[in-house]
Amino acid sequence: MSEKRQMIYGGQKMRNARLKAAIGTQKELAERTGIPANIISDLERGKRQMSPSWAKRIAEAVGGSWTDFIE
Repeated sequence: MSEKRQMIYGGQKMRNARLKAAIGTQKELAERTGIPANIISDLERGKRQMSPSWAKRIAEAVGGSWTDFIE
């Protein structure tokens, strides 16, 4: 019998952390981090690769370790 697992990719982790930190919108996260909203959107959708610099700024805003957002 195979075990069904759901993979959580970096963007989904980022979105979950944003919502857990009570940051309701990508625009609000963009304002807190200085990262443009279109990049935040791309990161959450997995359309863009996370850089260490962005991961550190996001971690400061949402809490946790920046390495949580690097795949």
